[in-house]
Amino acid sequence: MNYVTFASSANFPPWAIVLILLAFFGLIVLAVILVKRKVKPLQIKKEEMTEEEAARAELDRILVPVDEETQKQMDEAAKHEAEDDK
Repeated sequence: MNYVTFASSANFPPWAIVLILLAFFGLIVLAVILVKRKVKPLQIKKEEMTEEEAARAELDRILVPVDEETQKQMDEAAKHEAEDDK
């Protein structure tokens, strides 16, 4: 069955079909918003953080700790660069 001919056979103008679809999905969005407000497990928990805690959490997320072996290699590379610059 061709859906375009089905919709046009019901004598719906194209703007009415679009309006009906928007209303349908709008109701779905409204229902989801209301359910998220009322149902306890679906509510988003906001954790209050100070600026310092937020900055530290962001740095911990981005920065990778360096182990001793890698630190030694980095120190040796810095020494060689310093010697080459002289």
